[in-house]
Amino acid sequence: MFTTLASGARRFVSELNASQATWKTFESNMKNFGKSSQTIKKVKGDLQDFATKSIYSASDMAGTYSQLAAVGTKNTTDLVKAFGGLAAAAENPQQAMKTLSKQATQMAAKPKVQWMDFKLMMEQTPAGIAQVAKAMGKSTEQLVKDVQNGKVKTEDFFNAMRKAGGEGTALNKMATQYKTMGQAIDGVKESLTTKLQPAFDVVSDYGIKAIGKFEGV
Repeated sequence: MFTTLASGARRFVSELNASQATWKTFESNMKNFGKSSQTIKKVKGDLQDFATKSIYSASDMAGTYSQLAAVGTKNTTDLVKAFGGLAAAAENPQQAMKTLSKQATQMAAKPKVQWMDFKLMMEQTPAGIAQVAKAMGKSTEQLVKDVQNGKVKTEDFFNAMRKAGGEGTALNKMATQYKTMGQAIDGVKESLTTKLQPAFDVVSDYGIKAIGKFEGV
């Protein structure tokens, strides 16, 4: 039992370390984009709040947010939350969320939706993409054809994603409902990580400074 508890504690500390590194990178990137401390704090709070209620990691969403913000994507927080809603319709929501985030950041740099990015999204969450098509007033088949023919603007596609999977939608509500015990445990871990992160950051920063002084001796 002691070995199990010790192993679990080490994994949790490792997760706190990873989360701390992600948020520091997030804050640095946001400052480089010219965002104010107040804006950074609000975005971080919004993402953490959504993560603690959902089946996703706030640190993962932070990375996605930064990349989208870097290319000037509008309503970025709402879009990232919409990814969570669309991914919730998939068999493996966490994997779908990663795929949607990755392909969307690639989409954001181009004016038109590229077929390969769209294809990977559709493979991960066909039900989610069907709702995006519906939000655009199209059938899934028509949306596929339009993407293949280079007729779908990235901005229009992102707007439809927000409409289909954003806050208040049925899909977004699915993102806050655990389907398995594993997801429930992950949700508890995310809540604990968010609550303990401030205290962990203080201790960690103190330790880093202490080691830095020791190395300077």
